[in-house]
Amino acid sequence: MTKVQELEIEYDGMLGTIIQYSCDPYVVSYLSKLKEAILKEEVGMIKIMITKLNDWYEENIIDIETNRWVVNLDSHRKTQRLLKEFMYKF
Repeated sequence: MTKVQELEIEYDGMLGTIIQYSCDPYVVSYLSKLKEAILKEEVGMIKIMITKLNDWYEENIIDIETNRWVVNLDSHRKTQRLLKEFMYKF
């Protein structure tokens, strides 16, 4: 399995986790651009979008962890971990 295929497999879960928490137009755009890059296998754009999503998590994870309405904290932690892993793979 290639790293692009692996990312494609994980994408929907990461998308669902992030979108359930935020409708921030920037993060929605990053997710959309990431999907396009995966489908076109544009590794450069994949790297950029993964980095931007990871940066978004770095800025928001404390708010996510302390928000009493967040019921899927484990999914957020998994998504952040996956983004970090993919940053190294790409």
